[in-house]
Amino acid sequence: MKISMYNEAESGKLSSIVYLYHLDEALEKLSSSAYSNAKAFGLKGGKLAKTQHIQGDKVIRRWFLKIEEELCYDNIEEALENIISACKEEGLNEVSLAISSEFAEFTFGVYKKLHLANDGFTNYVTSGISPENKPADKPAPLNISLCLGEGFELDSENKKLEQAKIVADGISLARRLVNEPANVMTPDCLANEAKKHGEEAGFSVKVYNEKQIVEMNLHAFYSVAKGSDTPPRFIVMEYNNAPDSDKKLALVGKGLMYDSGGYAIKPGPSMYTMFCDMAGAAAVIGAMYVLAKSGAKANVFGIVAACENMVSGHAYRNGDIIPSHSGKYIEIINTDAEGRLTLADAISYAASTLDADAVIDIATLTGAAVVALGDEITALLGDDEKLCEILNASAEKSGDKIWRLPAYDCIAKNNKSERADIKNSGGRLAGTAIGGLFCRAFAHGKPWAHLDIAGTAYHEKPSAKAPLGATGIGVEMLARAAEEYFK
Repeated sequence: MKISMYNEAESGKLSSIVYLYHLDEALEKLSSSAYSNAKAFGLKGGKLAKTQHIQGDKVIRRWFLKIEEELCYDNIEEALENIISACKEEGLNEVSLAISSEFAEFTFGVYKKLHLANDGFTNYVTSGISPENKPADKPAPLNISLCLGEGFELDSENKKLEQAKIVADGISLARRLVNEPANVMTPDCLANEAKKHGEEAGFSVKVYNEKQIVEMNLHAFYSVAKGSDTPPRFIVMEYNNAPDSDKKLALVGKGLMYDSGGYAIKPGPSMYTMFCDMAGAAAVIGAMYVLAKSGAKANVFGIVAACENMVSGHAYRNGDIIPSHSGKYIEIINTDAEGRLTLADAISYAASTLDADAVIDIATLTGAAVVALGDEITALLGDDEKLCEILNASAEKSGDKIWRLPAYDCIAKNNKSERADIKNSGGRLAGTAIGGLFCRAFAHGKPWAHLDIAGTAYHEKPSAKAPLGATGIGVEMLARAAEEYFK
């Protein structure tokens, strides 16, 4: 993707250009000829208007999209998705997009969205359902050039463009990790992906095997993992680039590569998408990639306990009481509340063994989050105002929506067990807060925040936010939050 300043004379040579604007006077300031065309055709806002004519042997396209509603992240994203979709439907692979200075505060989001224009998961689309078994036609990628109106500083915008590319690459990485099926994306495969991208971006990765996991007293994690014949991996990433700070931040991602529910087995329809139950892990790996690739001033651990939750003769059971890394004993009420068990050990390891100063965990943890907030809003819990404020500000900048839930002691009491220190399921009421506060119990008193992305991590229909499948939620938000934590 390239950026240039808009030039009226040069624009006349372009075969396809789209004018995106909010106010009529902004379009007039950007291009008097485009404004005249829009008026002449009586174009109305809200929908992409297409005009075209033949010039020699070329089709000259002049498209217009006026955002009539508030100029905000969501509406701009929706407009860009309309433009991208229309270009693909027309079979275009080269197009220019002209925007005026009224978009100045949103250009990073524009660049990120355009960098992700060709994102999608088609790894296994090879021949389709035809009995002829012909290779599937794959469209050429769409290349979009930006033409900026007066008021932009080109060097500054190019820096934004470079950073947006890094963020988009981190999001695309996370999406791919989540979209891969569980028979491909095993714990060992995920560990290798972390190592590969650590080498590329510049963060270190240590991977611990099954024997080491037991020796490290990660008993809650191993209790979940031991039911599968696919061995678990404990992944510890580290990025250090803030030498003037003694602080360390830990990002902990839930890494359930597949969740059958264990002996509390899920019904078939609920089990189908459980390859995406490691979206928290993917978000952390993507965030570590973004931080390292962009040279962020931060000291960050990324921790993933990767395993499967399966049924077998050596799987854990409802009614078991298991030890944990923290020393707490956990009563198992429900083997399908397994994610919080793996997080418990990962959080405890981060807070005690690694001595992180603060912990943020991210997980597809509870169906209750989907019931409460739907599929566009991520639930936030926390016991530290600074962390929560940083996450709120980071989400606003990344175009994500988060909502803080209460973390009262009266909710946490639902995790109290009569047979052990704590139980892994506290009932259906306030399920998201109860699940999050279970995780807090293993943070050793360190500042803690929790993001439940159960509804926002994977969508079964495409939208302006993401194509069908994984959304990449958390990558940009966590990277921004980590960088802000060290300011």
